[in-house]
Amino acid sequence: MDVDQVIVCEFVEDFKNPVLNQVEKTYNDSFPEGERRAFSLIRDLVKDNSNFHVFAVYREDVYVGFITAWTFDGFTYIEHFAIDEAARNGGIGGKVLGRFLSEIKTPVVLEVELPTEEMSRRRIGFYERLGFKLDNHVYFQPPYRQGESFIEMRLMTHGDIDLGKSFELVKNNIHKQVYGQ
Repeated sequence: MDVDQVIVCEFVEDFKNPVLNQVEKTYNDSFPEGERRAFSLIRDLVKDNSNFHVFAVYREDVYVGFITAWTFDGFTYIEHFAIDEAARNGGIGGKVLGRFLSEIKTPVVLEVELPTEEMSRRRIGFYERLGFKLDNHVYFQPPYRQGESFIEMRLMTHGDIDLGKSFELVKNNIHKQVYGQ
């Protein structure tokens, strides 16, 4: 069976939806504490912020991962994307993100670590194979928790968005809306 035909990205609208328990486990297992917010805050965002979206991802009706994203005027920002450990490998991450990109009607922006070691270079290559472009503006990700440091990263874009002209607007939207900075 073609995996493209059985990938479903379901928009989670109810902060009490039981699939968020699975999303929470994948989220906590996939990202170090400094790269994520407390999951109770994710539930609050689902409940209270119409710009924030959680997409639970299924293959053949089985949960395999999630994407969290923010919609802004002119672009969508992917905050987190992870495939559950039990479903990894076999190209599913590329299939999932490809399906997501085909359904989003705006350009997409995401943050990546600097390409200074093998894993970050591989991650950037993964996104480039899906059509993302690495931007070279200096970008600092604000901390999720008070007292932690900003992290130098880079932005990647997919679709018709020119960060040469809109970098400050994009950065300011992300910093203000996502990180409260």
